[in-house]
Amino acid sequence: MLLKLGRLFMVFFGLLFSVDAVYAQFDRSLLKVGVGLSSAAQEISLNPCISESVIKSRFGQSGVELLRENKKKWPASMCENTQVAIGLFEWLYLSSALQAQTDRPVLISRLIKTRNNGLALCQTVACLAERLPRMIEWAQTNLDRTAIYRESDRVPVKSELLSHPRLSLRELVLPLQGQYEWCHSSTFDALDFHTVNIKVSGKALVLVKCKTGKPEGPTWIIENAANSKAWVPIMSSQLLGELYILPNSRYTYPTLYSQKKLSDGIRVTFFEYGEDLYQEKLAFTVNVDASREALAFDVQIP
Repeated sequence: MLLKLGRLFMVFFGLLFSVDAVYAQFDRSLLKVGVGLSSAAQEISLNPCISESVIKSRFGQSGVELLRENKKKWPASMCENTQVAIGLFEWLYLSSALQAQTDRPVLISRLIKTRNNGLALCQTVACLAERLPRMIEWAQTNLDRTAIYRESDRVPVKSELLSHPRLSLRELVLPLQGQYEWCHSSTFDALDFHTVNIKVSGKALVLVKCKTGKPEGPTWIIENAANSKAWVPIMSSQLLGELYILPNSRYTYPTLYSQKKLSDGIRVTFFEYGEDLYQEKLAFTVNVDASREALAFDVQIP
């Protein structure tokens, strides 16, 4: 079974990792030794049947306790069935890779969650053995079909500084939601206004940031319809880094995402448009294993 190792979702990793596109066979022997992640929680989340001795040597007794707690979620004697143990590891690994690399992250997260919920209902090893093969095939098929993106495909939402914002945005009512709290002022002078790389028919959009110069901070997107003078906020979010447009977005208002570097990977947050504004729809942490495969952890669906 082929994994596109190194085929990382480059919009997440282009500035942080140097990655070569290579192919390698999924190695089932990693069931015993792990995939080389730096976090016990991440390693165990992919492989609840990993050896206690391996976890202890790498993460200490606290890692062993975490492993034992995780095993309680699964049917007794599961890890003694080699075929099921390998199948579960394969599913968790492939679905994690698919989540990290797909260009349909919100949809895929829901589909993976549905399958995981079904797996969690299994109270016997036989039930796991019956369900896992179809799940593995689904994950592998979708992973194989995932598009490859490069650094050149990264498109920031923010473009150029807007000229004469007081004139072009004269109908904008200030302060914006949270502006005084985050920017320490309610005036135009506390804000920077930028044109955007989003094109929506019949609408003008502007991205707004506090005039602090810091890479992370609140972000607003305001919108003006062709037949209206009023500017209406369609996004308000605190402590974001740069916002980017998800490649190959399938909607009039494209899916947006931000990323933040953490000690255990990169936290990626996705926003989709609905009910007249952008809302947070998904977040997860992406890390790479020893084979440089991008994997998703701590997936949260608000």
